[in-house]
Amino acid sequence: MKRILGIVSIAVLIIAVGIGAYTLGAHKDTHAGQNASDQYPLLAKRLFVNNPNDSFVNFVALRQQLNSYFADNAISGSLYFEYLPTGTSIRIDGDKQQVGASLLKVPAAMELYKAAELGKIDLDQTVTIQQDWLDSAFGDLYKKGAGYQLTLRDAAKIMLENSDNTALNVISYHTQNLLNDDQTPISALDVDINVDTANNYTIAIGARDYSSMLKCLYFSCYLNRQHSQELLNYLSNTKFDNRLKAGIGDKSVTVAHKVGNFAQDTQSDCGIMYVPNRNYVLCAMIKGPDNAETDAKIAELSKKAYEFVTTQK
Repeated sequence: MKRILGIVSIAVLIIAVGIGAYTLGAHKDTHAGQNASDQYPLLAKRLFVNNPNDSFVNFVALRQQLNSYFADNAISGSLYFEYLPTGTSIRIDGDKQQVGASLLKVPAAMELYKAAELGKIDLDQTVTIQQDWLDSAFGDLYKKGAGYQLTLRDAAKIMLENSDNTALNVISYHTQNLLNDDQTPISALDVDINVDTANNYTIAIGARDYSSMLKCLYFSCYLNRQHSQELLNYLSNTKFDNRLKAGIGDKSVTVAHKVGNFAQDTQSDCGIMYVPNRNYVLCAMIKGPDNAETDAKIAELSKKAYEFVTTQK
């Protein structure tokens, strides 16, 4: 499946979103030294210092809490949690694939920035929006109309911060066929996806595989540090705060995350929670309509993870 995006083409990603590894090793770049961690605050601290994190490993109680909440509320879906200082993880059907919808805008941005690193495109080049790129399903960029100009970097920012479909179309048009099949983030990270050609080319992915892309940004394993930091910064400025962020008791905690809404079928929110010295990933993809009740379930799962992580001695 890892070659499937190359086979189906980037157009599949546009349709899929419109309707609805890190073992490669860290990049070495010119930014190093004592101030590097301050320069890249959203990247893994272990890239810069020896022992910056709290390394507790007993997550049995949290595993029980999350499983009980799923069972008690008859939740169907996929959940993955990982405590980044140690790699300790919790899965509830973590490999069970759900429709990714707008979650797939993250690998689209990663592909754009990889093409720039390879010298195949300029992030700061100005492009002109075409009529057939306008999409009112999600985001407001379409209101600018055909003929509006912006840079590809601005399009990535708008796409991730506002989950904007028109911005996705801009990026997808300019990145199609720029990377070889094995250079895309889906293939490079060996992420398992499924393209349902009988259901409007929707793309399904499990919570664990999706989390691997967020971790790859965190560990700067696919893009260089500057670009990894930039994309995580966009994700931390997203306006959607009624799911994962709603469960974080301390509102000063940075959350770099991406939401996904697939019609009235599957709702998702996946991100990195930057609790001081206790960073963790949480990805919840659950069956349910796009309403306050489903949002509250994701928020409660987030709350359980946050309270457990912050109260351990």
